[in-house]
Amino acid sequence: MSPVAPNIRWLRIVSGAIAVIGISFVILMLAIAIYATTLAIQVRGAPDQGEISRFAAGLSPRLMPWLECLLAFLISFGIFRKTEDCNPVHGLLLGLLAGILGLALVLFIRGHLSLPSAIAFFCVVGLGWIGGLCAKKWPTKHDTGAQPTPEVIGAGTNPTGSGRANRP
Repeated sequence: MSPVAPNIRWLRIVSGAIAVIGISFVILMLAIAIYATTLAIQVRGAPDQGEISRFAAGLSPRLMPWLECLLAFLISFGIFRKTEDCNPVHGLLLGLLAGILGLALVLFIRGHLSLPSAIAFFCVVGLGWIGGLCAKKWPTKHDTGAQPTPEVIGAGTNPTGSGRANRP
């Protein structure tokens, strides 16, 4: 009996979905760190932790869904463009897994799901699928059949190897 889906690249799908969430968090933390540093420079000392917390609480629900959507597309496109047997289902599965991880994170942090969370889920799934479609449509350089151009070795140098350019 043959496997149901032998060509599904599960390692790439799982690692890509984890990368979507992880990179989103890194970008969010970087934005918060830049804001905290700016506050510290303005007050010439320790910044107000309450103000940083309010900024983070306001920025996170606005920025994370957009980052997850953008990264689902980019990572799906980047990962699956390199495979020879690319299938848009790979991008769909990556988006689905990234969306589920994002929903689980929202549920863990906030304790409930909302309409914007559901919309972000469907956007992540859709953009992951579109990334897989685009990866299939645009081949990489090695798929085009073009031969690499030979490099000109030692162009403009003296054949004696002195390193000086040939001059008439």
